Amino acid sequence: MERLNNPFVIYGYKGADYFCDRQKETESITRALHNERNVALISPRRIGKTGLIHHAFAQIAQTQPDIRCFYMG
Repeated sequence: MERLNNPFVIYGYKGADYFCDRQKETESITRALHNERNVALISPRRIGKTGLIHHAFAQIAQTQPDIRCFYMG
């Protein structure tokens, strides 16, 4: 992954190195998906819902490479 000039990313998911906090939320989402449960994220715009989804998917891909996750937004 290329190094960014500004570590404060305000758009898109740039990887775990640039994703802060939300460990509990990430674990909750990955656990729910692993148990084949539906997940709904509800919050105001620009809070980081999509980034959280991408981060959870990246964690799943890293720990379980045989599973494929897709986001259609």
